Amino acid sequence: MSIIRTHRWTTVLSLGLGAVLFTGCAGGAPAATTSSAPATASAEDFDLDQLIEAAKAEGPITIYDSTSKIEKMAAAFTKTYGIEATGVKADAAEAIEKVTREAQSGNVVGDVVAISDLPAVKNQLLPNNFVTNWVPADLAENIDSSMQEPLVVITDPSFWTYNTEAFDTCPATNIWDFTTEKFTKKVAFQDPVGDNGALDWYSQMEQFGDQELHDAYKEAFGEELKTDKESAAAEWVSRMAANQPILTKSSEEASEAVGATGQDDPPMALMSSAKYRNIDEKGYALGVCEGLVPWVGKASPKSLTIASGTKSPNAAKLFVHFALTQEGIDPQISDGKISSNSSVKQPEDPANVGDHLKEIFQFDNAGLETDWASREKWQDLWRTSSKK
Repeated sequence: MSIIRTHRWTTVLSLGLGAVLFTGCAGGAPAATTSSAPATASAEDFDLDQLIEAAKAEGPITIYDSTSKIEKMAAAFTKTYGIEATGVKADAAEAIEKVTREAQSGNVVGDVVAISDLPAVKNQLLPNNFVTNWVPADLAENIDSSMQEPLVVITDPSFWTYNTEAFDTCPATNIWDFTTEKFTKKVAFQDPVGDNGALDWYSQMEQFGDQELHDAYKEAFGEELKTDKESAAAEWVSRMAANQPILTKSSEEASEAVGATGQDDPPMALMSSAKYRNIDEKGYALGVCEGLVPWVGKASPKSLTIASGTKSPNAAKLFVHFALTQEGIDPQISDGKISSNSSVKQPEDPANVGDHLKEIFQFDNAGLETDWASREKWQDLWRTSSKK
């Protein structure tokens, strides 16, 4: 029987505003804080019309994000509210550096910052008051508590993928299959040593998915897992490293390795759902491993916070609110990313993400401190387990 982790959005809790609030006056400075502890504001206290009015009295805003689609989001925001917004593409490392330097110099350029490295946001940017967490009270009940501190705007799913031309169905039924001789040198994914997202995923599985991994092992091999490692997650990572996977620099490379047509025995891959657009654009044969135990993939979160020194705090707050709506986030979820707002309808996409929401491993912000502290541990485990 397939063991599937319960999707956190199927039981959404009614929550207060998890945020550090800005002053209400136009142009007001954010309150100083070294914590992202929840405030006590409620949905009844929130007035979107007042926020819009205050935002329009302020200057323009700039938003940093790792996707070029932030330009479309900024343009849509400007069209909707008449407030000039500029989207600037910056990957996580670049955005963290920008935010840090701007805060230290007192010259804030990026007013709103989207960063996929949540452990860095939680353990570096928030404690130093470089950014402030704000969750719109009127939307908080639709955002799972595990995604509020810091606020997650979207999660980016990656799926275990196979070549649909070469195979009628997925060659694997369980992620432990990938550790067996059948899949030696037959699984492609981004090199974990240089990918903090992968290291954090291992940490999250150890913290929140270890029982599912134990159960999946028993289902795959008919016996209980016996290991000298700290966890089932550590054992799985160690075996994966030893099975000589194909390490790539990106999901684009993985999609080519798996999906290129004309292959007799192509590998499988863990790759971003966004790369399923290559089915139409490049003629690749890509399919999600339906029913894979215990998860068909994992979804990495991206945070959305506000620069503590912004001169346009209300406009920045309004953009955060906008990004959590169907209209605001549509440019990003059109290729398979998932809004943290459970009321946002998942559109159709080449990977059919909406059909797999309950089968995707989701991160939990409660584990961010451990993720931050354990990256070196997971790097060392991968390196020492790898076969050259």
